[in-house]
Amino acid sequence: MSWVTERQDGQPGVRGLPGVLRWWPGQASRRRERDAEAFITLLRRAAALLQAGRRPELLWAELAGLYTGCRSVTGTPAACCLHHALVEADTEVLLGEPPFAGARGPGEGRHWRQLAGCLEVSRQAGIPLSGLLDRLADALEEGQDAHQAREAASAGPRSTARLLGILPLAGIGMSAALGASPVELLSGPLGWLVVVTGGGLAVVGHLWTRALIRRSESSP
Repeated sequence: MSWVTERQDGQPGVRGLPGVLRWWPGQASRRRERDAEAFITLLRRAAALLQAGRRPELLWAELAGLYTGCRSVTGTPAACCLHHALVEADTEVLLGEPPFAGARGPGEGRHWRQLAGCLEVSRQAGIPLSGLLDRLADALEEGQDAHQAREAASAGPRSTARLLGILPLAGIGMSAALGASPVELLSGPLGWLVVVTGGGLAVVGHLWTRALIRRSESSP
């Protein structure tokens, strides 16, 4: 079975990845970044169409045509892809209901709630919707830049934590390669002292690296 399918932006994507690839370290973070970037692009497109003279009540149907819908809908229809989220928003407008009021859609729910808030502010206060969408996109882009900066700052401590976790096993392997039996080495009092000391240092190193990671992630 092919893993290649068509993404929401019309480019080749990946479908049906094995579980080991879906749960690869950092995959969830990268998926959140892609979802945020797709949502920002949606806001930019909506603002551009409004500035070009599109009517707000026809906006979501036109935007839905720019995205390829998923081939199978499971769970909540509006949460599967951008195409179906926009189609449902158009249906809500036709029924006289506020679009995105349920805050459902792919990606983070807070983004859709912020979009629904912009629509409500524009409707109640008469503020041009295109300007609100552009400002929301700017704010989300700044948040993305800050998140990427925090990720870069925490890369060093994370690498240190992984290295400290590997060192004990590497030491046992090196001793076995040099002809020293790890079982015989650790069976005596000196061996137990080494185990207790090494375990304590491992715990201290783990706590230290976790503190470094939290500090780097909380830095502005």
